Amino acid sequence: MTDRHPELIFDGSPPWSPGYGVRVLAARGITADRAERALAELDEALAPVPINWLMDRLTLVWGVFMATRSSAGDEDAVTAWLGEYLRLLSDLPHDIAALAIDRAIQTARHGFIPSIGEIRGHAEPLLIERQRMRDRLRLTLEAMASTDDAR
Repeated sequence: MTDRHPELIFDGSPPWSPGYGVRVLAARGITADRAERALAELDEALAPVPINWLMDRLTLVWGVFMATRSSAGDEDAVTAWLGEYLRLLSDLPHDIAALAIDRAIQTARHGFIPSIGEIRGHAEPLLIERQRMRDRLRLTLEAMASTDDAR
């Protein structure tokens, strides 16, 4: 479901199209049934992170970064912080959220909790690519079905 190499396109066509997707799947011997299973797996892989896991993970992050700060025990601050982080990160898939939080912590060059923007900065490219693959596979399956219907 990736683009063709631009240097191999001589006819002005786009780097990717549903027809191209059909041809690639056929060349690799991938049936519509197998592609539909892959689509179901991609849809599942885009499901939002379990909220309890995210809450536990973010609570741990708060504890690690705030352990030595005077506001660490301020329940109102923790509640407000956690509420906003949950609200703005809960749409991410589980594996992407976990990786993005880890990368934001690993690359932080300051002594503060990584911001929502820093976490999403690591998550967004992965999320966009996964959504693009799902959308392209769906379009390819639709093209396969219309080709089959035409026969």
